[in-house]
Parts: sequence; structure tokens; C-alpha cells
Amino acid sequence: MDKLRRVLIVDDDEAFAESNKDLLEAYGYEVFMAFDGTVGVDIARNVKPDLMILDVMMTTNTEGFDVARAVREIPELAQMAILMVTGVVDALKLPQHLKPDSNWLPVNRVLEKPIDPARLVREVEQIFEEEEADRKSVNWWKRE
Repeated sequence: MDKLRRVLIVDDDEAFAESNKDLLEAYGYEVFMAFDGTVGVDIARNVKPDLMILDVMMTTNTEGFDVARAVREIPELAQMAILMVTGVVDALKLPQHLKPDSNWLPVNRVLEKPIDPARLVREVEQIFEEEEADRKSVNWWKRE
């Protein structure tokens, strides 16, 4: 990892956010937190994180969905990776798991809560590895 990666956790569960902030900082990430979507978008505009870890059910049952779509409309944030970590499927008894798509759910991955800390770290690292591989494949002809 050439540069310090920035991660923004947007989740109204402060204990979840704090514990995962500590976890990711132990792996060398710079971590910011927000406890609702509006503040999360504001922080994202200011710090321009490489990844947002986003809950769904915060001030409303759909806030995370709204935040993901809003972020994709902000040019300087449109390419930011989003990892949705939520318990919405169980809480609302949805008939199936959520799947990312480019319109309704424009996120890189969706994980269900509760999530094992080791799995969260693996998923974050995978997102960054995929991003790096994509960047190299697009610029394969350039020398760094």
C-alpha cells in the first residue's frame, strides 16, 4: 500500500463504528466516523475517503440506500468504494439478500451484520486490491 488509505464508517451504532475504527486503525487505515448519512456525506466531501463502510437503517430504514445513490452523484466521490454492512435483510424480513447494481444499490459489496472482524478486514483489503488491479489494467502501458 503506497499511500495511507482513508476509510469512513457511516453507522448509527456507535459501538459498531468505534470498534471497527479501532480494528481498521490497527491495520494501518486512517478512519473517520459519522453516525448518520447527512454527516457522512459532509465528511466524505471534506476528507475524500477511499472507502465508505455504510449502514442502511439509521435515521430512516432506507438512509444508507439514499446515501449510496447521493454519493454517486457527487463528481469527486463518484468513484469512492462503498461497502454496505447492514442488518436490514433480517430486520425487515426481506425475502432475499441485497445485491449491488449500478442504479438502485450502487455499492461495491453488501455484507450482513453481524460481521466477523476478520472478515471485515478481508473485505476491505479485497476492495483495495481490486481497485489497484483495475488501475494497473487500465494503465498497463504506462510506467509508474
